[in-house]
Amino acid sequence: MNYKNAITMTTLSVIAVFAITSFAGFGITNTVAQTAPQPAKLVFVENISTTALFEFRDGSELVPVQQFTQTAGFGAKSLVSVDDPKADSGASGRANPSFTMEKIVGGTPFLYAAADQTQQYYTSSGFEYPYKFFDVTVFLAAGGDVFRSFEYRDCQISNYVVATRSDNEEGYTGKGFAVVDQYSFECKGYTPTNAAMEKITHVEKAKTTSSSDLKSTDKWEPGFFKQQ
Repeated sequence: MNYKNAITMTTLSVIAVFAITSFAGFGITNTVAQTAPQPAKLVFVENISTTALFEFRDGSELVPVQQFTQTAGFGAKSLVSVDDPKADSGASGRANPSFTMEKIVGGTPFLYAAADQTQQYYTSSGFEYPYKFFDVTVFLAAGGDVFRSFEYRDCQISNYVVATRSDNEEGYTGKGFAVVDQYSFECKGYTPTNAAMEKITHVEKAKTTSSSDLKSTDKWEPGFFKQQ
Protein backbone atom coordinates (compact mmCIF):
# COMPACT_ATOMS: atom_id res chain seq x y z
CA MET A 1 0.00 0.00 0.00
CA ASN A 2 1.51 3.34 -1.08
CA TYR A 3 0.61 5.49 1.92
CA LYS A 4 2.69 8.44 0.71
CA ASN A 5 0.32 8.82 -2.23
CA ALA A 6 -2.64 8.11 0.05
CA ILE A 7 -1.67 10.97 2.38
CA THR A 8 -1.32 13.36 -0.56
CA MET A 9 -4.67 12.29 -2.02
CA THR A 10 -6.39 12.70 1.35
CA THR A 11 -5.04 16.22 1.86
CA LEU A 12 -5.96 17.32 -1.67
CA SER A 13 -9.44 15.77 -1.36
CA VAL A 14 -10.19 17.66 1.85
CA ILE A 15 -8.92 20.92 0.35
CA ALA A 16 -11.05 20.34 -2.77
CA VAL A 17 -14.19 19.76 -0.71
CA PHE A 18 -13.78 23.07 1.10
CA ALA A 19 -12.83 24.94 -2.07
CA ILE A 20 -16.04 23.79 -3.77
CA THR A 21 -18.08 24.53 -0.65
CA SER A 22 -16.69 28.06 -0.30
CA PHE A 23 -17.14 28.83 -4.00
CA ALA A 24 -20.77 27.72 -4.02
CA GLY A 25 -21.54 29.70 -0.87
CA PHE A 26 -22.68 26.63 1.04
CA GLY A 27 -22.96 26.62 4.83
CA ILE A 28 -22.51 23.78 7.28
CA THR A 29 -25.97 22.37 6.55
CA ASN A 30 -24.95 21.87 2.91
CA THR A 31 -21.52 20.50 3.71
CA VAL A 32 -22.75 17.70 5.98
CA ALA A 33 -24.56 16.07 3.08
CA GLN A 34 -21.18 15.35 1.49
CA THR A 35 -18.56 12.83 2.52
CA ALA A 36 -14.81 13.23 2.21
CA PRO A 37 -13.30 10.76 -0.28
CA GLN A 38 -11.05 8.07 1.14
CA PRO A 39 -7.58 7.34 -0.33
CA ALA A 40 -7.99 5.06 -3.37
CA LYS A 41 -5.71 2.35 -1.98
CA LEU A 42 -7.83 1.77 1.14
CA VAL A 43 -10.52 -0.93 0.90
CA PHE A 44 -13.79 -0.73 2.88
CA VAL A 45 -16.34 -3.57 2.93
CA GLU A 46 -19.47 -2.59 0.95
CA ASN A 47 -17.76 0.79 0.38
CA ILE A 48 -18.99 1.98 3.78
CA SER A 49 -16.53 4.48 5.20
CA THR A 50 -16.47 7.14 7.92
CA THR A 51 -16.33 10.90 7.61
CA ALA A 52 -16.15 13.32 10.55
CA LEU A 53 -17.20 16.97 10.46
CA PHE A 54 -15.37 19.00 13.12
CA GLU A 55 -16.89 22.39 13.96
CA PHE A 56 -14.53 24.74 15.79
CA ARG A 57 -14.91 28.37 16.79
CA ASP A 58 -12.71 29.50 13.89
CA GLY A 59 -13.88 27.10 11.18
CA SER A 60 -14.78 23.55 10.20
CA GLU A 61 -12.98 20.52 8.79
CA LEU A 62 -14.44 17.57 6.88
CA VAL A 63 -12.14 14.63 7.60
CA PRO A 64 -11.96 11.14 6.03
CA VAL A 65 -11.55 8.68 8.93
CA GLN A 66 -10.05 5.21 8.61
CA GLN A 67 -11.08 3.83 12.02
CA PHE A 68 -13.91 4.92 14.32
CA THR A 69 -15.04 3.27 17.57
CA GLN A 70 -17.66 4.36 20.11
CA THR A 71 -16.25 3.69 23.56
CA ALA A 72 -18.95 5.08 25.88
CA GLY A 73 -22.30 6.85 25.94
CA PHE A 74 -24.83 4.11 25.34
CA GLY A 75 -24.48 1.90 28.40
CA ALA A 76 -24.70 2.84 32.08
CA LYS A 77 -21.99 3.35 34.65
CA SER A 78 -22.09 3.49 38.43
CA LEU A 79 -22.12 7.02 39.83
CA VAL A 80 -20.69 5.92 43.16
CA SER A 81 -17.97 3.55 44.27
CA VAL A 82 -19.10 0.06 45.25
CA ASP A 83 -16.66 0.27 48.19
CA ASP A 84 -18.56 3.23 49.64
CA PRO A 85 -20.76 1.95 52.49
CA LYS A 86 -23.15 4.85 51.91
CA ALA A 87 -23.52 4.02 48.25
CA ASP A 88 -26.98 3.49 46.83
CA SER A 89 -26.86 0.25 44.86
CA GLY A 90 -29.55 1.56 42.53
CA ALA A 91 -27.67 4.73 41.57
CA SER A 92 -26.54 4.64 37.99
CA GLY A 93 -26.39 6.82 34.89
CA ARG A 94 -24.94 7.00 31.43
CA ALA A 95 -21.25 7.47 30.85
CA ASN A 96 -20.10 10.57 29.03
CA PRO A 97 -20.21 9.94 25.26
CA SER A 98 -16.73 9.16 23.98
CA PHE A 99 -15.12 7.70 20.90
CA THR A 100 -11.77 6.99 19.30
CA MET A 101 -10.72 7.89 15.79
CA GLU A 102 -7.75 7.10 13.55
CA LYS A 103 -6.82 8.98 10.38
CA ILE A 104 -3.82 9.34 8.09
CA VAL A 105 -1.61 12.26 9.14
CA GLY A 106 -2.37 15.59 7.46
CA GLY A 107 -5.19 17.88 6.33
CA THR A 108 -6.52 18.96 9.76
CA PRO A 109 -4.88 22.18 11.02
CA PHE A 110 -7.79 23.05 13.36
CA LEU A 111 -7.82 19.59 14.91
CA TYR A 112 -4.05 19.71 15.39
CA ALA A 113 -4.42 23.10 17.09
CA ALA A 114 -6.98 21.60 19.48
CA ALA A 115 -4.61 18.73 20.31
CA ASP A 116 -1.67 21.06 20.88
CA GLN A 117 -3.65 23.42 23.11
CA THR A 118 -5.06 20.52 25.11
CA GLN A 119 -1.54 19.23 25.74
CA GLN A 120 -0.32 22.72 26.67
CA TYR A 121 -3.09 23.43 29.18
CA TYR A 122 -3.68 19.86 30.34
CA THR A 123 -2.78 20.60 33.98
CA SER A 124 -5.09 23.65 34.08
CA SER A 125 -8.48 22.00 33.65
CA GLY A 126 -10.38 25.18 34.44
CA PHE A 127 -8.50 27.30 31.91
CA GLU A 128 -10.42 28.28 28.78
CA TYR A 129 -8.61 28.22 25.43
CA PRO A 130 -9.90 28.72 21.85
CA TYR A 131 -10.04 25.05 20.79
CA LYS A 132 -11.06 23.51 24.11
CA PHE A 133 -14.60 22.58 23.06
CA PHE A 134 -15.98 21.70 19.64
CA ASP A 135 -18.76 19.68 18.00
CA VAL A 136 -18.27 16.58 15.87
CA THR A 137 -20.71 14.87 13.51
CA VAL A 138 -19.67 11.39 12.36
CA PHE A 139 -21.18 10.00 9.14
CA LEU A 140 -21.20 6.32 8.15
CA ALA A 141 -21.92 6.29 4.44
CA ALA A 142 -21.41 4.60 1.09
CA GLY A 143 -20.88 7.23 -1.57
CA GLY A 144 -23.50 9.90 -0.99
CA ASP A 145 -25.85 7.64 1.00
CA VAL A 146 -25.59 8.22 4.75
CA PHE A 147 -26.75 5.16 6.71
CA ARG A 148 -25.92 6.31 10.22
CA SER A 149 -24.63 9.45 11.89
CA PHE A 150 -23.81 10.67 15.37
CA GLU A 151 -23.87 14.29 16.51
CA TYR A 152 -21.44 14.84 19.38
CA ARG A 153 -21.61 18.09 21.35
CA ASP A 154 -19.04 19.97 23.46
CA CYS A 155 -16.20 17.56 22.83
CA GLN A 156 -12.63 17.61 24.13
CA ILE A 157 -9.54 15.66 23.16
CA SER A 158 -8.66 13.25 25.95
CA ASN A 159 -5.68 11.61 24.22
CA TYR A 160 -3.62 12.03 21.05
CA VAL A 161 -0.67 10.05 19.70
CA VAL A 162 0.99 9.53 16.34
CA ALA A 163 1.62 5.91 15.39
CA THR A 164 2.94 3.90 12.45
CA ARG A 165 0.89 1.02 11.09
CA SER A 166 1.84 -1.73 8.68
CA ASP A 167 -0.01 -4.63 7.05
CA ASN A 168 1.51 -6.98 9.62
CA GLU A 169 4.49 -8.77 8.03
CA GLU A 170 3.58 -7.44 4.60
CA GLY A 171 4.78 -3.98 5.60
CA TYR A 172 8.34 -5.10 4.88
CA THR A 173 7.54 -6.66 1.49
CA GLY A 174 6.36 -3.71 -0.56
CA LYS A 175 2.89 -2.74 0.69
CA GLY A 176 4.23 0.09 2.82
CA PHE A 177 3.53 1.82 6.12
CA ALA A 178 0.96 4.36 7.29
CA VAL A 179 1.71 7.19 9.72
CA VAL A 180 -1.57 7.90 11.50
CA ASP A 181 -3.14 10.24 14.04
CA GLN A 182 -4.90 8.40 16.88
CA TYR A 183 -7.40 10.45 18.90
CA SER A 184 -9.66 9.86 21.88
CA PHE A 185 -12.56 12.24 22.50
CA GLU A 186 -14.95 12.80 25.39
CA CYS A 187 -18.14 14.80 24.88
CA LYS A 188 -20.99 16.16 26.99
CA GLY A 189 -23.76 14.82 24.79
CA TYR A 190 -24.59 13.05 21.57
CA THR A 191 -27.57 12.37 19.34
CA PRO A 192 -27.72 9.35 17.02
CA THR A 193 -29.60 9.75 13.74
CA ASN A 194 -31.14 7.12 11.49
CA ALA A 195 -31.32 8.44 7.93
CA ALA A 196 -33.05 5.33 6.55
CA MET A 197 -35.87 5.54 9.11
CA GLU A 198 -36.28 9.25 8.48
CA LYS A 199 -36.88 8.51 4.79
CA ILE A 200 -39.47 5.84 5.66
CA THR A 201 -41.41 8.08 8.04
CA HIS A 202 -41.19 11.22 5.90
CA VAL A 203 -44.54 12.09 4.30
CA GLU A 204 -44.42 14.58 1.47
CA LYS A 205 -47.16 17.18 1.26
CA ALA A 206 -49.34 17.08 -1.87
CA LYS A 207 -48.66 19.91 -4.30
CA THR A 208 -52.19 21.28 -4.78
CA THR A 209 -53.53 24.63 -5.96
CA SER A 210 -55.76 26.51 -3.56
CA SER A 211 -58.92 28.38 -4.60
CA SER A 212 -57.23 31.68 -3.77
CA ASP A 213 -54.52 30.89 -6.32
CA LEU A 214 -57.17 30.39 -9.04
CA LYS A 215 -58.35 33.98 -8.59
CA SER A 216 -54.97 35.24 -9.75
CA THR A 217 -54.96 34.92 -13.56
CA ASP A 218 -51.20 35.38 -13.81
CA LYS A 219 -50.79 31.89 -12.26
CA TRP A 220 -53.01 30.14 -14.87
CA GLU A 221 -51.42 27.70 -17.27
CA PRO A 222 -51.06 28.75 -20.97
CA GLY A 223 -54.30 28.22 -22.94
CA PHE A 224 -56.64 29.17 -20.10
CA PHE A 225 -58.30 32.59 -20.01
CA LYS A 226 -60.97 34.46 -18.14
CA GLN A 227 -64.33 35.04 -19.85
CA GLN A 228 -65.34 38.70 -20.19
